[in-house]
Amino acid sequence: MRKNNKRSEILEAAFKVVEQQGANHLTIDAVAKEAGFSKGGVLYHFASKKALLTGMLDHLIEISRSRMDAHQLQGNDNPLAALLHARDEMTAAEQRASLALLVAFAEDTDLLDPARDQFKATFMRVTDGSDNEMEATLLFLANEGLRYLDLFNLNPLQGKERSKVNRYLSKKAGEIS
Repeated sequence: MRKNNKRSEILEAAFKVVEQQGANHLTIDAVAKEAGFSKGGVLYHFASKKALLTGMLDHLIEISRSRMDAHQLQGNDNPLAALLHARDEMTAAEQRASLALLVAFAEDTDLLDPARDQFKATFMRVTDGSDNEMEATLLFLANEGLRYLDLFNLNPLQGKERSKVNRYLSKKAGEIS
């Protein structure tokens, strides 16, 4: 258990470095300093920067998958509605995790393969069996666009406008079975 706790602490420190200093400052040394570990301690859990990036992406994928599953289990949400609700409830930690995707892309585009697989699986989950596949596709893409606008703090919609759009997307998602 201690190993998992230390891995989690290291990942949290990595997300914090990316969030506060930018992706170009993500180094083993910076993560070690942020986590309060020695460089060797970080390297014990993540043998290289590539391994750290892979761990960050795996964490991102797990958060995404578990949020969507949790929303489906809480009610009778269809997969698209669950995805929209999960995005609407993203925490600051989840946004930091999303930055790992950008770090990985800048570092090595092959590292995005697990993320590509997850996006494809989520897309298929949302659109397969839908009575209106095109509308489900457009709602999926709108959700992802809003997620990235939020990630970069570029979303022009705030407060009531944002809530209104989210309610509309949720309503439309609920109409698709």
